[in-house]
Amino acid sequence: MGNKESRIGFLTYDEALRRVTDVELKRLKDAFKRTCGLSCYMSQQCFIREVLGDGVPPKVAEVIYCSFGGTSKGLHFNNLIVGLVLLTRGRDEEKAKYIFSLFSNESGSHVAREEMERMLLIVDGKIPESLKKCFLEGEKVNYEKFRSWLLHNKEAFTFSRWLLSGGVYVTLTDDSDTPTFYQTLAGVTHLEESDIIDLEKRYWLLKAQSRTGRFDLETFGLLVSPPIHPSLSEGLFNAFDENRDNHIDFKEISCGLSACCRGPLAERQKFCFKVFDVDRDGVLSKVEIEEMVVALLEVWKDNRIDNIPELHMNLPDIVEDILKSHDTTKLGHLTLEDYQIWSVKSALA
Repeated sequence: MGNKESRIGFLTYDEALRRVTDVELKRLKDAFKRTCGLSCYMSQQCFIREVLGDGVPPKVAEVIYCSFGGTSKGLHFNNLIVGLVLLTRGRDEEKAKYIFSLFSNESGSHVAREEMERMLLIVDGKIPESLKKCFLEGEKVNYEKFRSWLLHNKEAFTFSRWLLSGGVYVTLTDDSDTPTFYQTLAGVTHLEESDIIDLEKRYWLLKAQSRTGRFDLETFGLLVSPPIHPSLSEGLFNAFDENRDNHIDFKEISCGLSACCRGPLAERQKFCFKVFDVDRDGVLSKVEIEEMVVALLEVWKDNRIDNIPELHMNLPDIVEDILKSHDTTKLGHLTLEDYQIWSVKSALA
């Protein structure tokens, strides 16, 4: 797998060019020249960094690089264009042929079950249960049988989820006057367009590795904890999940990261408030304040060695002090404004 020349022989460079406009081609050539200088070849390290992003597991990145035609000399510009066109504008039939070629024998006549299982263990760390259906009639399958199984099991493994289940949403370039998706997001966040493009690469790769195919709490928790304390993982997830559908879409991850990492103080405070507002009723109840204090004390103990009064106080006393000093409505809870004032004054926050 990945030891031959380009595995995309069914899509020629000339055919790929027919799917790219002159303006897009010029932009791609300019970007290639900026990255690789006068060379016609892009190194494997450069390909992984600039095209795939560092969120791709090394084994997966190596397979993609080799399947595009990359060698020790590098990846030729023509092969890069063919690969990018396949990923961004390829039809399901073409993507199925590409996946078949990754697992097939040298002649490309069949896929052997033993070899496919070996590669899936290397790349994914597991063998999908549905693979049994592919090899019901024997230990080898030709393209037609493999294609039929694959298109009915698009979620079977990382490559299939990424290529066939909506995981690749990047475009080559955009030559219209209408703002692109990235430009629109950049306009409503504190992120640059380049940040959003890089973020998208990592988002879809992480999403493709999820057991459910969604960026759900399980996937999110493994990503943020550690370093985030486990007690804060679910609240942090809920702060990103604006529409409460139990998974984080790309717009939500972009807006959430913008607010908590790049936003002004008031915006960051508002985001933190959402983390602790478990029932999402717009106020922090006494129970939510207790849970907030416990979590923040754990974070303090894990990261700081200096003393604060709260370390030597009982939990009920800390909560009562917070409410006594900052509960402006006298209803036994903190509003967003109350929380913002407390968080500015308290070292614990």
